[in-house]
Amino acid sequence: MKHFRPIAALAAVALVAAACGGGGDESADSTSPSTTMAPTTTEAATTTSSSSTSTTSTTVPATIRQPLTGEPLESEDEILQRPALVAKIDNNAAAVPNHSGLAVADIVFEEVVEGRTTRFAAVFHSQSSDPIGPIRSGRTQDINLFTSFNYPLFVWSGGNGGVTRLINESQLINMGPSNVSGYFRGPGRAPHNLYTSTDNIWIQAPDDHPGPPPAQLKYLEADGEFIGDATSGVKVRVGSESIEWTWNPEFEKFDRSQRGRDHDDQVFGRIRATNVIVLGVEYKPSVVDRNSPEAQTIGEGPAYFFSGGEFIEGTWKREFSLFPIEYFDADGQPILFAPGNTWIELADVADVAAGGVEVLPAAPPAP
Repeated sequence: MKHFRPIAALAAVALVAAACGGGGDESADSTSPSTTMAPTTTEAATTTSSSSTSTTSTTVPATIRQPLTGEPLESEDEILQRPALVAKIDNNAAAVPNHSGLAVADIVFEEVVEGRTTRFAAVFHSQSSDPIGPIRSGRTQDINLFTSFNYPLFVWSGGNGGVTRLINESQLINMGPSNVSGYFRGPGRAPHNLYTSTDNIWIQAPDDHPGPPPAQLKYLEADGEFIGDATSGVKVRVGSESIEWTWNPEFEKFDRSQRGRDHDDQVFGRIRATNVIVLGVEYKPSVVDRNSPEAQTIGEGPAYFFSGGEFIEGTWKREFSLFPIEYFDADGQPILFAPGNTWIELADVADVAAGGVEVLPAAPPAP
């Protein structure tokens, strides 16, 4: 049985441990946070004006938001109290025609797996999908990546003994077919045809689950703008996959294509994202399977941020797995994103250095 410990309590333990570490060689626990983040609001902003004779400060109340999309809300009562749900979704050629649910996930990560193919980890909270899939197996890289989501429900088809043991020992809640009911075989051929639904998983969540996830990104206020360089999109290589995101001004989102074709969701249509993030991460062999790549999401590296038809080049940084990845521009200022869904491409940092990210020039104005 999982024993749920509040993130704030874990943070306090980690901060004490870090404070006692002193100088010399550091060996940070990958599950220890460096700072807290409110799960449902943005930080209150303080503005200061100064003169030679006086200083005045004004604090702007924090905006209440759905945690994983940044959608502004009228009150905290509108925050969905269900847990985050992470579904591992197949990207094998046999599965692509039957992708279901990706278009309405709040956040989607694309990871490299064996053979340099990719797999999606789709995080649901604000919207439901029936079905979701095709569901496939998890990897050790999922543990650090999703620990910051407050005991997320982990929807997967299973894994080898080593992966299963580490998932069960982690803060991910194993909601695979060996633990819960409601999985079924649908369109496609095995093993690329396993499905369930978000509502089926949520209804089987532990009764004592601590609730919704913390925010994973920082968001613009209603009058804010994502100010960067104009672009029509980006081409990015993730493992062996060639992906293109193209700015669509009609929807104010980026359209996704892969393998030279539009990427469609069989339930919800064309896959689009309000925000696209490309992270350069190092991949190392998994601790339980040297043939399985493991994205290193504790550390730092290069990053590209896309929103509102513009892009910013910067960096990502993360010290502990309990708290979200932080995103910064070239001057070290935090990136603020538009409220909406977000896709995060975990590209190999070596591919990024070799030109694996091509930012496309802005489209010429219409005549």
